[in-house]
Amino acid sequence: MRILTNTTSPYARIARIALGEKGFDLSGTEIVNPWSDDPGLLALNSAARVPTIETDEGLPITESLLVVLWLERKVPEPSLLPGPLDRTISLAGRAMGVVDAMANIVINRMQVDPNFGEHRVGLKRRRTIVEGMRQLESDPPEYDGGTPSIAVIASVVALDYLALRFPGEPWVEAYPRLEDLRARVADRPAFAATAPSL
Repeated sequence: MRILTNTTSPYARIARIALGEKGFDLSGTEIVNPWSDDPGLLALNSAARVPTIETDEGLPITESLLVVLWLERKVPEPSLLPGPLDRTISLAGRAMGVVDAMANIVINRMQVDPNFGEHRVGLKRRRTIVEGMRQLESDPPEYDGGTPSIAVIASVVALDYLALRFPGEPWVEAYPRLEDLRARVADRPAFAATAPSL
């Protein structure tokens, strides 16, 4: 199996954590730049997005939550979708909404306008981040050790991506309950091995 990723993508990190928690070897990870139209990435994924996984049979598996779905069917235990399922999916969706809003601002700042975050759409995305993080902080996913749920994974990835991409922004608040959640999974190999960096 090949895992094509980069060092900043929160989507790729979610998939890599999920793979690691399911017992897959992350040493086959290849760092690619999706913005440079890497030929190896394009051969597998015409959208040139990470994560992209190439199975041993040569099939591409793309999009972080589809990777999780594939993993849940391929390796049912340990499950990343523990009960109550509705709550797990709801909290994961909230965290993914925050991740999407952050990625939207970051991409538009890099590719369109460095001041995108101050424009109408950018301000709406910022509102999504602030409100979504507040909701996750007031009602974080449960974690009592062992394999974390996709809600825990997505929430921690969102918190780390916020710190990576928006350091010192005046609208970023303190999230002590989420920080505690992060601290409780920080030593797990899949989280430690995938820490984001610029």
